Amino acid sequence: METVILAGGTGTIGRDLAKLLVSEGFHVLIFTRSAKSHQDSAHIEYLDWDPDKKRINNHAIQRADYIINLAGAGIADQRWTKKRRQELISSRVNSGNLIAEALQQIPNKVKTVISTSAVGWYGADKSANHMFKEHEEQGTDFLSWTCKLWEDSIKPVELLHKRIVILRLGVVFSKDGGALEQLIKSFKYKAATYLGSGKQKMSWIHIDDLCHLYLKAIRDNSLSGIFNAVSSEVLPQKTIIDRMAKQKIGNFYLPIYVPSFALKLALGQMGEEVLLTSTSASNQKIRDAGFTFKYPTLNEACIKNL
Repeated sequence: METVILAGGTGTIGRDLAKLLVSEGFHVLIFTRSAKSHQDSAHIEYLDWDPDKKRINNHAIQRADYIINLAGAGIADQRWTKKRRQELISSRVNSGNLIAEALQQIPNKVKTVISTSAVGWYGADKSANHMFKEHEEQGTDFLSWTCKLWEDSIKPVELLHKRIVILRLGVVFSKDGGALEQLIKSFKYKAATYLGSGKQKMSWIHIDDLCHLYLKAIRDNSLSGIFNAVSSEVLPQKTIIDRMAKQKIGNFYLPIYVPSFALKLALGQMGEEVLLTSTSASNQKIRDAGFTFKYPTLNEACIKNL
């Protein structure tokens, strides 16, 4: 039985990914800052780590065949103060640095390291029809630079002749939390809330497809480098909300627009970059590599499974 480390694996993605990996015959070691608050099971162990203090479980590194790094503070959890911006960067860079240093210093049999990034790398859309591809340069805003530092932190692993895969995630849609929960919160009041004009385009991915992308990154030895982890259908935020609303609460609901100026006033730079910016990313590269999406579009089947 092969062993996978999920670094920062207690969040929405980590929980679903751990279940998938176990069902596929892997043993999972989850690195978390709060191992004592979780219960081990037959094929999942929770182990303490602290990237800020450079503390990692050496024995786990020796046991692992694969490492998937999911660590990082929530981008949209709160306003970006100077302190919060530093937390967003350090939580990503320190974890990548620690994994790279551990693999350099600890004898191990790790074959592949799979790191997480985001389509925030690209910044705002260049034009109405442009779709960002993986070879394009980073943007110039805070999220772009955060992604650059994030991706660079794991690159020293290449010098160890290990395979590296970096997945640039779009907005992850899951029924168990994350961004979708916030987008549809008003549904329980028979209302649909649009942020700003609602015209800003969103690159998204269903949680099931994302977990199977990580699985492909483990199993497909031909896969290496950077891939956009997004669905085939980039949509305006209003279209996403309307499709969801019609499926979940019917054809009659109250539309509520939150003005852009109010979001910028309340949330500052975070509101502008995360909630109001269009980023359209292409998934052509990962499809060319042989990955088939279960939910390439936001259709009825996709929404029913959210």
